[in-house]
Amino acid sequence: MRRRYTILTALGLSIALAAGLAIAKPNNGDLGVYLDDAGHVVGTFSVSCDGVFSYQGTRTSHPVTNGHLMCNLP
Repeated sequence: MRRRYTILTALGLSIALAAGLAIAKPNNGDLGVYLDDAGHVVGTFSVSCDGVFSYQGTRTSHPVTNGHLMCNLP
């Protein structure tokens, strides 16, 4: 019974981690800012419609997406 609980716990944690990583990655066309610990904007980023990532300023662990480019759909 203990082994089953351990396997289910590991499976649940791996699913949560995969979902978190999928959410954290910016999508093509996203525009956003990087915030410092106090909530001040210290940098900006963009991901082109072709998926090319670029940024200016300082990259932090607090990215916030606040816009989206209008990309042509295939």
